[in-house]
Amino acid sequence: MRFNLLGPFQVYGARGLATPTAAMQRRVLALLLLEANRGVRVDRLVEELWGDRPPVSARTTLQTYIYHLRRLFRGALIGRTGEDLLVTRPFGYELRLAVEDEFDVHEFEQLLARAKTMREHGLLEDASHQLREALDLWTGEPLADIDAGPLLAAAATRLEESRKAALELRIDIDLQLGRHHEVVSELSSLVNTDAAHEGFVSKLMVALVRSGRRAEALDVYQRARAQLIGEYGLEPSGSTRQLHHAILNDESGLSVGPTGPAAGAPTRVVPAQLLPDIADFVDGCGDLVRVRGWLESREAETGREPRSAPHVVGVLGPPGVGKTTSALHLAHQVRHLFPDGQLYENLDGLDDHPDSIAQTLARLLRSCGVPTDVSPTGLVELSNTFRTWTADRSVLVVLDNARSAAQVRALHPAGPACALVVTSRTNLVSSIPGVATVSLTGMDVDDALTLLGRVIGEHRVAAEPQAARRLVLMCDGLPLAVRAVGVRLVNRPHWSLQHFADRLAVAENRVIELGPGGASLLASVEASLAQLTDVTRQSFYTVIARGLTRLTAGAMSGIVKVGRSTAETILEQLVDAHLVIECMPAADRLRARQGEASYLVPSLLAAVVRELVNRQLYVA
Repeated sequence: MRFNLLGPFQVYGARGLATPTAAMQRRVLALLLLEANRGVRVDRLVEELWGDRPPVSARTTLQTYIYHLRRLFRGALIGRTGEDLLVTRPFGYELRLAVEDEFDVHEFEQLLARAKTMREHGLLEDASHQLREALDLWTGEPLADIDAGPLLAAAATRLEESRKAALELRIDIDLQLGRHHEVVSELSSLVNTDAAHEGFVSKLMVALVRSGRRAEALDVYQRARAQLIGEYGLEPSGSTRQLHHAILNDESGLSVGPTGPAAGAPTRVVPAQLLPDIADFVDGCGDLVRVRGWLESREAETGREPRSAPHVVGVLGPPGVGKTTSALHLAHQVRHLFPDGQLYENLDGLDDHPDSIAQTLARLLRSCGVPTDVSPTGLVELSNTFRTWTADRSVLVVLDNARSAAQVRALHPAGPACALVVTSRTNLVSSIPGVATVSLTGMDVDDALTLLGRVIGEHRVAAEPQAARRLVLMCDGLPLAVRAVGVRLVNRPHWSLQHFADRLAVAENRVIELGPGGASLLASVEASLAQLTDVTRQSFYTVIARGLTRLTAGAMSGIVKVGRSTAETILEQLVDAHLVIECMPAADRLRARQGEASYLVPSLLAAVVRELVNRQLYVA
């Protein structure tokens, strides 16, 4: 099949045009396409379709849209079914593109990465040709005829910025090749449309100077400056002002030669993919400080026997405890140690199929400037290419929400100067040789109060200290929940902390009262549940439905009607998934001496699971 999003939305099948016409189905398919071979969670699809006010029937309605899309694919495919292309996952849905399927966004990204690599190696003519091919894929504004919700609107903005970057790069290469006369008209049109785009303004000034039109170049600067000041109250950037100064002084370097890297001189590709750090981060875990020191000690190893393997950090913990936030905070603290780049990949929704992992690896390699189209694209070959690229570099790789050892092995950097940070909902990273484990167990009350104060203002916490303490205690030490409480109070400045604590104390309303943060917690717990076996998951549901929060293997055996050995296995799986806590309080010591361990289900987690069961969140 052929999918086009870089302009009017078009879908072509074996029998011709097969574009869905219903607005909501178009939005669902567009979002699935942009996350092809990765999967999209149900809550993200619901957010795209209905924002923060979904109807009660949202998930049932979404299932109807999926059904109609599969029926459309069924009529457009030969040799495959709609279910082969649009796959149900425990957390949502995945559009699984085969090798023979074509998608213009993927083609654009591949051509752009290929062009950057060619430019890096001085192949300017080839790079220019690749960029023209990439830009020719565009037939209009991205997602032009889709009534986009918040997620698709953000995606359209990113795609448009990528198009402008590709166009700017192509013009820059043309200037390096001496084609200043040819680009003047194109640049003039671009600047007339968007005089605030200083990249185009600067290139037009250079092209005009090289074409012997110095006065016009100065006029372009003055018009652009007037528009920037008039519309934004800003002066042009320092580099644009320096270019203006050079033209005024008739500096000879502008008349000849490249405006960017010289032809034949490699341009170093340094990926910087880390998501932003969180300004109000509260470090309630001493392990982060320890691991940071361990990573920083690599600089002091010059006098010792050199390392032969990269550092590996595993971040573990229950849903909502802040694994991603902590990993990214750590990565930002040590990013200066990895001058060759920082890579980030969210593996949430990625299955263990070799093709899925291979596509993720190919995307990482393209972001590093490594062409993946000139070599085999199988997982083994791509993994070898990635290890070769990282062997003599200093690169930080962050793998978020890893599901399996296969994913980690394939995306593991090879160089001893590299580092790998992995977050996981299970204990899989504990099996990686030499891993330094950060086990997040939740914040203590003081740290939780500090975080709450940073979100709502310390004065509100100080004014109602007992209510604030009561609120954070109901969050079970989960930063996600504490932050959700804070955001809710910020949005309700007339509420007292005591009033909100009373509302939150009603167990059946707890998740709903957390607002958008509650939805995030639901999604996080749902993903953890999806990784359990069917027997373990259903057993856990049974326990929660009975309102039990403290268990033993004997009790579990009686409740779910299984043998004691099976009950112990179920509880161990729940411990590994960080959904129950193995504990030995004083009242349980006698049973512990007799070999009977005790297990606790945190109250907020139990409320979330009850809400998931009530909503029947698992799609069919």
